Amino acid sequence: MPELIEVELYRKLAARTVGRTVSTVLLPRPQYLRKGTNLEALRTATRAQTLKRVRRIGKLLILDIGKNSVGLRFGMTGRLIVDGETAIERLLYTTPKVEADHLPFVMSFEQGGELAIVDPRRFGSVEVQPNETILGPDADKISREELGAMLHNSKTALKALLLNQRKVAGLGNLLCDEILWRAGLDPHRPSHSLEVTDIDELDAAISGTIKELTQRGGSHMGDIQDQRRQAGICPKDGTELQRSTLGGRTTWWCPEHQR
Repeated sequence: MPELIEVELYRKLAARTVGRTVSTVLLPRPQYLRKGTNLEALRTATRAQTLKRVRRIGKLLILDIGKNSVGLRFGMTGRLIVDGETAIERLLYTTPKVEADHLPFVMSFEQGGELAIVDPRRFGSVEVQPNETILGPDADKISREELGAMLHNSKTALKALLLNQRKVAGLGNLLCDEILWRAGLDPHRPSHSLEVTDIDELDAAISGTIKELTQRGGSHMGDIQDQRRQAGICPKDGTELQRSTLGGRTTWWCPEHQR
């Protein structure tokens, strides 16, 4: 958290600042800058420049300001606030409170108002000119053909591959578990082992899950979310869910119907 769904909500909220001119950028903790960016470079790139466009690729929110781009990453606990309004009131694993020391990045505008990140655990980052080319196709737009080619060329465990932002951008831990549960696919399976029907199921589950959970309000609104715990039960068949670690993330799956 946040994943593609949350960052898309952030994009829509940030879009209201398009056309405004940046007056100041505050970064109380310079370590919030991604490696390769310094505070002076950030201020030079944005000062007195107009915010022209707001974009999203996967979990990366991009502000096109003047001739430069500023990339915002939200880590596990980052939320966006624009003019005092949040797109999401709270996320899992963090507090809904907004304290002064929870604001590692604040951009103010000459016309008034501000765009800020609230990130209590400060796992996110800010970067000037983020390298967009290293990201794979956005999960909300990836084609059946792109998905099939990616799977065919990899022996990596299925969930680990889906978590790799260089392969497909936007899916995080919660969405991956929900998608694979809905598709009936074991997260440990070598990606290249998926057959045509499996890929069809996965393709449908990716688009369907993103659409449905967006309508519900977030990546944490999946059908198995409440059961992602010890002794949790599969809502489909009543089998106890199993837990393991894949791609460095805790993984929950049903050994009965996910194959």
